[in-house]
Amino acid sequence: MLKKLSVFVLLSVLALVLTTTSAQEPIELQFWHAMGGDLGEVVDELVARFNESQDEIVVTAVFQGSYDDTYNALLAALETDSMPNVTQNFDLATQTMLDFPGLLPANTQFGDDFDPSVFVPAVRDYYSDENGMVAMAFNSSTPILYYNAEIVAEAGVDLPDNDSLSFSELLEACDTIMANTDTQYCITFGQVGWYFEQILANSGGLYFNNDNGRTARASEVMFNQGLGVEVFTFLTDLMANGYAPNLGNTWTDTDATFLAGEAAMIFDSTAGARGFQEAAEFEVDTTYIPHADSAERNGVVIGGAALYLLDSGDEATNQAAWEFMRFMSQEPQQITWHTGTGYFPVRSSLQDNEELQTFWADNPNFLTAIQQLADTNTTLDDGAPNYAVLGGRAGPFPAIRQLIVTAYSRVLDDGLTPQEALDEAAAAANQELADYNAFFE
Repeated sequence: MLKKLSVFVLLSVLALVLTTTSAQEPIELQFWHAMGGDLGEVVDELVARFNESQDEIVVTAVFQGSYDDTYNALLAALETDSMPNVTQNFDLATQTMLDFPGLLPANTQFGDDFDPSVFVPAVRDYYSDENGMVAMAFNSSTPILYYNAEIVAEAGVDLPDNDSLSFSELLEACDTIMANTDTQYCITFGQVGWYFEQILANSGGLYFNNDNGRTARASEVMFNQGLGVEVFTFLTDLMANGYAPNLGNTWTDTDATFLAGEAAMIFDSTAGARGFQEAAEFEVDTTYIPHADSAERNGVVIGGAALYLLDSGDEATNQAAWEFMRFMSQEPQQITWHTGTGYFPVRSSLQDNEELQTFWADNPNFLTAIQQLADTNTTLDDGAPNYAVLGGRAGPFPAIRQLIVTAYSRVLDDGLTPQEALDEAAAAANQELADYNAFFE
């Protein structure tokens, strides 16, 4: 009997050891992201920091390419059942992610120790529905106007530090710069769609009906009306009239043009602040993006991307993924992310951070985006929401943005008027909206 009891005890201890060993096996997570180059290096640094901070979870970061590539990879994963645990998805995909099968909204994971009020309100609200935050804010950006301070000073032009120029004021500055310096172009920017969206919003114009798709599903675009035509005419005229080179749908070629001193200014993302500052052989300064002559400055829309939690079917795995998402939004990581890239911190609790105050004093270009967002008019004079700067929300928004890219070439290469090109894009966009919305009728 004693021998049998000893064997039983031994087997029990062995089972306990095996169970403990199994429990100590880390949970492995896949994180898909769209940050390449220097930005990707900072992502890898943050993921490594998370993995080293504990021994229960191991995250593997997988670069999927551009925002569009990452978005399309996620859609393709629906067919192969190979979705990641956490994915980064860009601003335009918000409605698609709200509709996405298997999404676990961030607000379903909040515990008593999580306070969403610490986030910048504009960022928090952009990624929220009626129940709260759907995604975890991570890399937020806005477009700003970078300029070669030496060329601008040589021309005797005084650009405002923190204010928007009207279209006429910007063109007047361009005329002076091109008349008094050897600069080939006044400004450069890619035909990427984002600048059109942002300058339209800064001018108070809506991209979609139904309050930019915020009070009901967007069923029709509005960018081919009034302000939209004024903005698109301004942007295409810059290229048609020699103020800017026609470089097509690019980021890299326009950056190279600016860094070579061939253009005095460039529209670009705040995410480029670190890159421009380190690569330029001249002093780089920044200010706000312009607005239409027929409107006052309204402000900007949140750009960049956020982190989404996808249901793995396992509660422990989902909880581990949530812990990773929380980690990426915490103050130390947001400081590293901001100072290493130019994306601004998503936590309003960092506005008075002593380390950042010192950093901003030495690197004022990193502060421009934060001030531009703070100066955004999120409500109208009557107290109603300013839906123009809250941003458009529509399922096929990524595809619709590409129609604007095509509209540029229809004007610059094919000879259409801005109105004709936008009307053509609007007809295709409205069909995209109808096809998408049909799934939810």
